[in-house]
Amino acid sequence: MSRCSSRCNDPLLALLQGRGGEPVSGVAIGRDLGMTRAAVWKRIQVLRSAGYKVKSMARQGYVLDEIPDLLTRDVMEGWLTGEIFLPERYHFFPKLASTNAFAAELANAGVPEGTVVVADSQTHGRGRLGRVWESPSGVNLYFSMILRPAVSPRHTAQMTLISGLALAETVAGLGVTTAQIKWPNDLLLDGGKLAGILTEMAAEDDRVHHVVVGVGINVNGEMGSYSPEIQVVARSLRDHLKKMTLRAPLLADFLGRFERWYGLYLASGFAPIRKAWIARSGIRGKPVRCNLLKESFSGEAVDMDDEGFLLVLRHGDQELKRVMAGDVTPL
Repeated sequence: MSRCSSRCNDPLLALLQGRGGEPVSGVAIGRDLGMTRAAVWKRIQVLRSAGYKVKSMARQGYVLDEIPDLLTRDVMEGWLTGEIFLPERYHFFPKLASTNAFAAELANAGVPEGTVVVADSQTHGRGRLGRVWESPSGVNLYFSMILRPAVSPRHTAQMTLISGLALAETVAGLGVTTAQIKWPNDLLLDGGKLAGILTEMAAEDDRVHHVVVGVGINVNGEMGSYSPEIQVVARSLRDHLKKMTLRAPLLADFLGRFERWYGLYLASGFAPIRKAWIARSGIRGKPVRCNLLKESFSGEAVDMDDEGFLLVLRHGDQELKRVMAGDVTPL
């Protein structure tokens, strides 16, 4: 049986998974949770309708036999514990063209900060620079967060850096300690891309109306099932860990970590984000290739500045370049 983590906020679900496959009687559940046996039975039916396989064993009680790898709101309600990303702001769809596109529509309609759009698959998933993000169903995470930070448009790219930091921490919690953040928007593992971030905004003059941060994580997909072009550049948690990972607690863990870093950012600025990001990226002193809008060059990544832009010492003339946007690849 796949196990929930202790972060599950549904008392009955936490109690059942804490038994480790051993049955627990309805009387014991009612005593521990302050519920009648009838209320316990009704709550068991709710769990079953959400996809949890709860077996009834004669004269022994209930056993949580299997936790579903589903991302519906019914399932996620047991995992969302934050103050921004609330169950009522969570929107799941079996299929969307693009979570970022749909989230932008919701943001324009005035939905609150913390709204999350999740799709089990995308027909037109996309990454930065118009690249295609292959999005098969049932295996990975594709979601977009709507934020309304009181920052200038110039600094909205910092949402990407916060997301990368939260991603690195999330997979480290699974024991994946070798993943590194690639400036500005990827998480790399075993020489390929494990996750990507696409940040888009709507702004007017010096005022940000909303920011949509889209995230794709290769969770349980087997790379051999992807197109040859993607197989070369992508990696998955399943290939690295040699086992399946439940997506609901993984998504909830990321949202919780992002919320904490985002709250710190709003309270204290970018400085603590910068420090933690640099520690996770290992980019200082690394040779890189920069493909920018108007030029391309190779050099040495020296640092990330106080606004989140990459400082690169260009090979040849040793000019220190401030990279604000573009594609930066480790050599």
